[in-house]
This record gives sequence, C-alpha cells and structure tokens, in this order.
Amino acid sequence: MKRITGNIILLILTSFPSFSQTHLTGKVLNEDSNQPLEGASIYFNNTSIGTTSDAVGEFTLQLPGTINTELIVSSIGYEILIYKIQPADNFQNRYVFKLKTKKVTMQNILVLSDAARKKYLGYFIDNFLGLTEEAASSSIKNLSSVYFTKPENDERAFEAYSDTALVILNKMLGYRIHFQLTYFYYNESTGNSSFYGYTRYEDLGDKRRWKKNRKNTYYGSTLHFFRSLINDKLKEESFEIYVVADDTLKHIGSTTKTSTAIPVTAAQLIKKDTNSAGYPIYIASWKNKLMVQYNKNPSSKLYLLRHVLFSNQIHTGVRSYLTLNEPQAVIDEAGVLIDPLSIFFSGYWIYEKAANLLPYNYYPETEK
Repeated sequence: MKRITGNIILLILTSFPSFSQTHLTGKVLNEDSNQPLEGASIYFNNTSIGTTSDAVGEFTLQLPGTINTELIVSSIGYEILIYKIQPADNFQNRYVFKLKTKKVTMQNILVLSDAARKKYLGYFIDNFLGLTEEAASSSIKNLSSVYFTKPENDERAFEAYSDTALVILNKMLGYRIHFQLTYFYYNESTGNSSFYGYTRYEDLGDKRRWKKNRKNTYYGSTLHFFRSLINDKLKEESFEIYVVADDTLKHIGSTTKTSTAIPVTAAQLIKKDTNSAGYPIYIASWKNKLMVQYNKNPSSKLYLLRHVLFSNQIHTGVRSYLTLNEPQAVIDEAGVLIDPLSIFFSGYWIYEKAANLLPYNYYPETEK
C-alpha cells in the first residue's frame, strides 16, 4: 500500500562521487543525538528491494529500474521517515536520514479481556490478510504487537495499530512480508474495512519455487487490472469495464430501483497527468460505481467457492465493483493507487487483502 504522510525528514546531500548510480548510499542517525542507528530498515515501499543499516548506521541500497515509490526508513522506537525519490535526484550523492524518537501515548487504547481480544484479532486477521487460499497459507508472527482503539462516535467500529512492523509469512507465495501498519479500520455493523501501511518483501528462498503461484495470484488482481487500465490493454488482458447507472421506475403506489451497466473504455475513465512534475501519474474518475468483469477464473475462485459464502455471479470469470471515495483516483506508472483509500472495493476483490499483494516491482513476464 502507498500513502504519503506528513512525516518530516532531514535529508543531507554531500558529494560522494565514487558510488555507482545503480545504488543509493547513506547513513541513518538519531535526530537528537546524531548517533548512528544500527539495524534500521531502508527499503522502497511495497517492493522486494531493501536493506538494513550496519553498526555505524551505513547502508547501500540497490536502485530499482523504475523508481515510482517512496523510500522508507524505519527503526523500532522511532517515527517512520518517508522520502519520495524525485527524477532530479543525483544518486551519486550521499543521503543522511535522521529519525525522530517516537512519542509514546497510551490514550484510547482498549483494555480487552482475553475473549474480547481473540474476537477482535479474528476480525483483524480476516480483514487484513483476506479470505483467499493465499490468506489461509499466511500467518502473522507477532500478533501480540497489535493493539486496538475506538474511533470517536463510532461504537460498532474499531481501529488497529502496531508500533513494530508486522511479520507475515506467506508460504503460498514465498514471501516474508514486513508490514508497517499505519491504519486499520473495521465496522462490525457494515463489515466495511480498510487499511494501509508500508511494506517490504523478502523471498523465503529460491523464488523459482513460487513462480507459478505468484503468476496465478497476479492474473485477475487489482494490480493486473490497473496496469491494464493505464496501458489501455483491458481487452487483451481479459477485462471489461462498465459504469453502473442507477434509476428509479415509478409505478402506481410503488417504485422500483434498477441498475444498468453501460460499457466504457479506458480512455473514457483515465488520462495521463501531463502536468506532473515527478514520475508519470494517471488520473481516473467515473460516476456512480464501476463494474470490472474479469473473463477468466482467477486462482482463488475455486477456493472461495468451497470455503466462503461466495456468489458465483457469472459462469466463467468474476465481477468486482469500484466506488470512488474521492473525486478521483491517482495511479502511478506501475499500476499502483497513490492513495489506497481513494477507492472502495466490493464484489470479488473484497476477499483479496494483504496476503494477495505482490511487490510493485513484480512483473510475471520478467519473473525468473
């Protein structure tokens, strides 16, 4: 997930011409003492490209081929630092990042009985990992670090946070995922949930072992769809899109609500932002609800039919629905939503959560 926050970073650039431009180098320090921080995580958000700082705070990080995501610097007990790489950045320079000590606050944290915490954790796991086969094959190794709070004026809902990155073992896709949970919301009355955070992926071993599973998970996913949308390849990738228009028919003494699915094209929904000063982005907008039909059976469909109350809406394929929470959605050139909360998903994709996410530098055609 990607979401730029208001965290402040201090970025110092000093000449360091001996380093290759294929790598980013630097140092991580405590902002108060200027002492080096060992073991800090430095990674490109939602990718498998990351490293940790050494005993003197130094790090060297490989640069991805296309840099369209934030650089995250984190350490236990410190505020997360987010830096958006700019096209004008000179990677021959040396970066020094200073982390702020995290302020500890215990306000609004729920004190729960064992039974109540077990209940909340059940909701959390289902709505964070999802209900797919990938989710069933995943586990969170440090659930004890999750705590819950109550949002104001929302008695049937709760929020979840963690001060340390959640460690997820995804045995089906072969990833150890470090997920820095920034926000999680669940409403018991409506069943609505949302979350976002910062993610680093590590291969559990030889990735060729999980090549087929990763490929199966990708096709029919939201990442597959958004990449097809921005590249105007919906038909080639087996997607169809429709705008759902609601109408009301009046009868004598009654009214009937109807919905009509109107086919649209990618060009009618999305355009490239030519005024963007950074990396290319795409602006998408539509009225009412967007229906996305994938005309093949995604890998999780059979599992959902067997294990979850899942409506098979069409004989072959699945349907999902996208409703804008904002006037528009912004998508980067990797097919990733800049703000993951800008769209509310329903239909098939509601079952796919964190356990179905793939690194944003994953492309099935280049996976070896």
